[in-house]
Amino acid sequence: MDDQLQKAKDAAYRYLSYRARSVAEVRDKLKEKEFAAEVVAEVIDDLQRQKLLDDREFARRWIEARLQRANGARKLAQDLRHKGVATGVIDEVIAEYAGVLDSSERAVELLSKQAWRYRGLAPDKAKRRMLGLLARRGCDQEMARAAVEQVWQELANEVEGD
Repeated sequence: MDDQLQKAKDAAYRYLSYRARSVAEVRDKLKEKEFAAEVVAEVIDDLQRQKLLDDREFARRWIEARLQRANGARKLAQDLRHKGVATGVIDEVIAEYAGVLDSSERAVELLSKQAWRYRGLAPDKAKRRMLGLLARRGCDQEMARAAVEQVWQELANEVEGD
C-alpha cells in the first residue's frame, strides 16, 4: 500500500508540474492510472493540505489568465465546470470578478478589434455575426446587443466620414 501511495503521489506531482489543476482533474488522472480509490483520496487530501490543490485558487487563476480574451462570465463558468470545479466555487469566484467580466467595454473592445470582418456586409448579416461572436464568448444578450449597436454605429460613422 505504501508503495502504491508513493507512486500515486509521484504521478500527481508530475501531473501538477505542468500547470495548475482542479481536484477533479487530478482525481480523474489518478483513477485513469488505476490507483485504488482510497489511495486516490489520500493523495488528494495530502495535496490539499499542502495547498497544492485548491479549486478556488485554480478558478481564480483560470479566470485571470483569460481576462485578456474578452470571454464572458458564462463561458468561463462553463469552462470551469468542464474542469470539474464545483458550482458553488465557480459562482463565488465569478462574483469576485463580476465588475471586470460584465463590463460592456470588454464586448465593445472585442468587436472593435474584429470590426474589419463586418465592413461591407449587409447590416443584418453583420449584426448577426457580431452577436454570434459575443454569444460564443459568453456575453449576456443585453450587453451583446448594446455593444453591437455601439460598434455598428461607429462603423457607420467611419463610412460616412470617408
